[in-house]
Amino acid sequence: MPVAAIFDIDGTLVSFKFDAVGTRTALLGELRARGVDTLGLDLSTPTQGILDAAKERMKPGEGRYGGFKRKAFEILDAFELKDIASARPFPGMREALYGLRGRGVRLAVLTNSGRKAATRSLTAAGLLGFFEFVLTREDTETMKPRPEGLLQAVSMLALPKEDVYYVGDTPYDIMAAKGAGLKSVAVATGNYTAERLAAEGAALVISSIAELGGAIGHP
Repeated sequence: MPVAAIFDIDGTLVSFKFDAVGTRTALLGELRARGVDTLGLDLSTPTQGILDAAKERMKPGEGRYGGFKRKAFEILDAFELKDIASARPFPGMREALYGLRGRGVRLAVLTNSGRKAATRSLTAAGLLGFFEFVLTREDTETMKPRPEGLLQAVSMLALPKEDVYYVGDTPYDIMAAKGAGLKSVAVATGNYTAERLAAEGAALVISSIAELGGAIGHP
């Protein structure tokens, strides 16, 4: 039976030092500069949460949210592209992906990164050619931890949800997978421990992508 694995990029396929605190500081500062209340938002609020709050708090019909979202994506691009040189594939990544593909597992990507950063990091790591498609924040209505991007990816794969896995390294990845009704595989290669990822409800926690072949497509 054909199965598929959809992957996050940063912290999952490649190591990448992204300045999340700096990014969120800049986004909140942009909101304040536009006269938007940031009450209840802080540096722990995911980017999609900041966007959701901005959409709610900006008056509909004025086009203000669209302008802010474009500026927000420019801010995100700037931070990602500044740090792209730090991206490196995790050891054994190519071999693991070759193994999965050799067993007939279909491979795709869903990332909160922008198109430029995603393409550059995967190309530099020699991984881009493994995937049927790469969905970025420009391609989806919302970002993780919202599930809409994963639902879009599953639709593109045209497979039943029970045959699709999402592989990521953060609680947001697990939340998105659960929201989309997919099995989540958490790899403890990012900023979160195996214990934290298990506590978030991942269906499986592994310490390396090399362990993925024994889990995908098996009971």
